[in-house]
Amino acid sequence: MFSLQRFLCRNELFFDLIEELAASSASSVKTLSEALANPDQFKSVDEILQKRRRSRELNDEIAHRLCMTFLTPLEREDIEMLAIALTRISKTSEKFMSQYFVFKTRLKSEYFEGQAELMAQAAEVLVELVKQIRIKSNITHAEELNSQLRFCESKSDMLMSHLVENMYMSKNESLSTIFAAKSLQEVLEKLTDRLRDAGNIIFSIVLKYA
Repeated sequence: MFSLQRFLCRNELFFDLIEELAASSASSVKTLSEALANPDQFKSVDEILQKRRRSRELNDEIAHRLCMTFLTPLEREDIEMLAIALTRISKTSEKFMSQYFVFKTRLKSEYFEGQAELMAQAAEVLVELVKQIRIKSNITHAEELNSQLRFCESKSDMLMSHLVENMYMSKNESLSTIFAAKSLQEVLEKLTDRLRDAGNIIFSIVLKYA
């Protein structure tokens, strides 16, 4: 016999998992942001590795539930695409922090201060944006949140360009320091792209089910 209650519970479960995955990925970005803002307090990559593992576990759980569930609240392709996009955020955060831990003694904290703040803002916006899928908020609000993510991306790219340009022009920076900063900036740029991509996917889902 068909159970409406069981069907609704399944629906809510997918929303719960997606929101938890978004929160986990955002948490890894916030950890990155805090490490950039307070490099002296950053002693190891263990914390962000744990958050990366949690994101993978949630992604695996979503994939498992998709295999076991006949009816889903969103199209399977949308759920899979969003889960992958969110998981890539924590993966890129972990990649950045692993490299930063190697290079941080050569780098000044002010190199990344502006981007650290932008990353924290973007993480908060992402968590708020993904909630719009469940509550089916008005499209205008979702569009505003997605625009904020795109602004963070473009602003971060601009800061990166200025930093690299200033370092190349400076006579006080060694080639190894310039290389380290540029390498990290490239990973950070990819992270902002990941956040933007996830925002675009979320917004397209909001539009589809509005």
